[in-house]
Amino acid sequence: QTFSNVNNCDSVVTMHLTINYSDSTEFAETVCNSFTWNEVTYTESGDYTQTFTNIASCDSVVTLHLTVNYSDSTEFAETVCNSFTWNEVTYSESGDYTQTFTNAANCDSVVTLHLTVNYSDSTEFAETACNSFTWNEVTYTESGDYTQTFTNIANCDSVVTLHLTVNYSDSTEFAETVCNSFTWNEVTYTESGDYTQTLTNIANCDSVVTLHLTVNYSDSTEFAETVCNSFTWNEVIYTESGDYTQTFTNIANCDSVVTLHLTVNYSDSTEFTETACNSFTWNDVTYTESGDYMQTFSNVNNCDSVVTMHLTVNFAQFVEFAVETADSCYEWNGQIYCASGDYTQTLTSSTGCDSVVTLHLTTSVGLDEYEVTAVYIAPNPTKGICRIIGLETEPTSVDIYNMRGKLVMRGRDTELDVTMLPTGIYVVKIFTGDRILNLKLVKQ
Repeated sequence: QTFSNVNNCDSVVTMHLTINYSDSTEFAETVCNSFTWNEVTYTESGDYTQTFTNIASCDSVVTLHLTVNYSDSTEFAETVCNSFTWNEVTYSESGDYTQTFTNAANCDSVVTLHLTVNYSDSTEFAETACNSFTWNEVTYTESGDYTQTFTNIANCDSVVTLHLTVNYSDSTEFAETVCNSFTWNEVTYTESGDYTQTLTNIANCDSVVTLHLTVNYSDSTEFAETVCNSFTWNEVIYTESGDYTQTFTNIANCDSVVTLHLTVNYSDSTEFTETACNSFTWNDVTYTESGDYMQTFSNVNNCDSVVTMHLTVNFAQFVEFAVETADSCYEWNGQIYCASGDYTQTLTSSTGCDSVVTLHLTTSVGLDEYEVTAVYIAPNPTKGICRIIGLETEPTSVDIYNMRGKLVMRGRDTELDVTMLPTGIYVVKIFTGDRILNLKLVKQ
């Protein structure tokens, strides 16, 4: 073919022609869920075409006969104990698990398992029992480890292990012989017999103990004693009144309680002081020297009463003196003497004892006196009433003096009543006008 070139000139173009031909092919596919062909995804069955360039660089129409099958997707839930095995895969924890299977269309079938795994319990406990132990109606009589299976709160097996120790009870007996009573574990028995108590042995099991008991009995007696100062009973000295007991062993080898009702009276111990002249007589015993003297009496309780006398013995003194006087009379300590002679007076010495003083009196001028033999007192000695015999005239005064020169009685009668005077020697002074007569009177 002729063309005009750029210069507007004919340009002869010769074509050497080669003709190639387009292809037309087809194929079939059976797939699951989708089919991707040259980046085009088909999800449904059908016939699909695509144009390619063949080797001759011509269009090649390819037809796809597509069959699309579909996968399945299912799920299920399981609650199990401890583990779950699914198609030989074991699951031991709760969770969601999937497995893929081939369905009837030969496509994947994804199955989801919603798994809850609960767990069994495994516990153990120990028991120590006596003779036997019953656990859920099963009785065990020997020590050992035993298991039982229960359902826990999760409805799974709970295996419980019992570690059992079986101890055994004892049976023993003993004999006792006692007095009055026997207390055994706070129980008191007062009669002979066989008694049992259940105790706990070393294994903490019942130990039945039998007591063969013989009870003997104590005696109880009493007696009374009344003593002075103290009482000795089986080498024990009691010094106060009261009830005292001592325990002896009787024929049954039991205590024999003896009660002593004791009355203790006491001796008296007193003392006194005496000062005597020449001697002192105490309960018919005469003491002539100073010193401490004791005598024992029975007091109101019939016990010894020891009385101590602290005695001082002073002694009488004997002195004398002579007087010569031209007077008719001589007065000595209130006593008038009108005739020569020896006269005595008893005075008290510095020690409180009689001091016998003798006066040797000589009078050159004297009064007329009666002869001593003419006037006298009868009866003499006397215990009461006496008379003056031989007086020629009535006396003007009759005075009686004791040996100390003290006037003890005065009157005018010749009959004298000296009943009230103490026993002793007296001087009777008789006054008759101008005459004085001295007579001695002994009062019994």
